[in-house]
Amino acid sequence: MFAASVVIGLMFAAIILYVGWKRLNSAELQPDSDSARPSQLLLPTETRQNDKLVIVKDVAYMDIKKVLIGFCNMYNKDNYLAIPRLIKLMERQFAIVFPYDIDFQTYCYFINYLEFPLELERSLDVTGWATVNGSEPGVIPGIKGKKIMLFIPTLDTEHDNVYVTTDNNMGFKLGFAVGKQIQLPGMPEKRYSSPAYIITELQDKEFEEFR
Repeated sequence: MFAASVVIGLMFAAIILYVGWKRLNSAELQPDSDSARPSQLLLPTETRQNDKLVIVKDVAYMDIKKVLIGFCNMYNKDNYLAIPRLIKLMERQFAIVFPYDIDFQTYCYFINYLEFPLELERSLDVTGWATVNGSEPGVIPGIKGKKIMLFIPTLDTEHDNVYVTTDNNMGFKLGFAVGKQIQLPGMPEKRYSSPAYIITELQDKEFEEFR
């Protein structure tokens, strides 16, 4: 009888350990807790047309998922500032779009976060594109109304900027501190190139959305 009780006890302990392990591994790809997000009543319900597009290269699917969840954990605590949609283009290459749009300043933070992700021990190959329409935070006169390409060059050691090249090849460095947005003299760090993909062509592809 005693031996049977011991066996049953060990079985329950094994089940508890297994469930705990599953929850721990699942938590790596989920928000920290339900309280880590605002009410779902604040979720946007209508899509907003925009051309913000990010291409990330040379990254595994599970790694880019971790990075996107990490970004949402950081920026979606009080409101849903970003709802990125991840689309696989080919092995180790992904597109990210924003069907509900994203304000320009948060978009710049997003590019920087993907370049220097907290979840990985290396930088990612990240390029973004957008048309700058508004007078929202982070928009300076030199880029307003322009089609732009966003990136971070390897020479940047501050890790607190995003670089912009306009479609007429004017270069800017947008620092996140107040007053750190400057126009670069001479040629930009990278010349403007149009994205290889058009958002409307990606609409029918399978995706995963992050909140």
